[in-house]
Amino acid sequence: MILARRSVASARHLLRNQQPRRFDSHAAHHPAPVKESFGRSFYVAVGTFASCFVLYKFIDSAKDSGSRSWITRTIEKWTPSEKMLEERNAIHTAAVEKAAQHRHLFLSQNPSHSIPLKQQEASFHKGLPYNVIPGNNADLSEVIGHYQRENQKVEDARVARVKDGKVVSIYD
Repeated sequence: MILARRSVASARHLLRNQQPRRFDSHAAHHPAPVKESFGRSFYVAVGTFASCFVLYKFIDSAKDSGSRSWITRTIEKWTPSEKMLEERNAIHTAAVEKAAQHRHLFLSQNPSHSIPLKQQEASFHKGLPYNVIPGNNADLSEVIGHYQRENQKVEDARVARVKDGKVVSIYD
């Protein structure tokens, strides 16, 4: 009895994991036979093969007669001439050489080392005045005097223009 129970349990387990069987009344009926044809793709493939074969024979017969085929004539008609290609290449080469010449010209120039002085005294005395060895500083009193005289001339000209009434703004 114990063996029977064990076999029933394993059979129950197998039945649980199986796909359930469905008894459908339509399973016995077969659909009506359908007339199957080759389809459109078959006829397109056969037609393409046949037209390529005919085209090849036509081209081969034109080649035997000594004249060029119509495909060759069409390709030659739309292909640019060698003269035009040579002219285009010459123009392109000249443009590239000119661009290379300009590039070498610009790259060979050094940047300008002259800096316009906006504040002359600050430009001459760049470093801090601490830990300066005696005798290192040059006498710049003449340079300072030159720029002060230049600035005074500019200021006098500006004041004269303002007094004449020619200038509206004092900054012009």
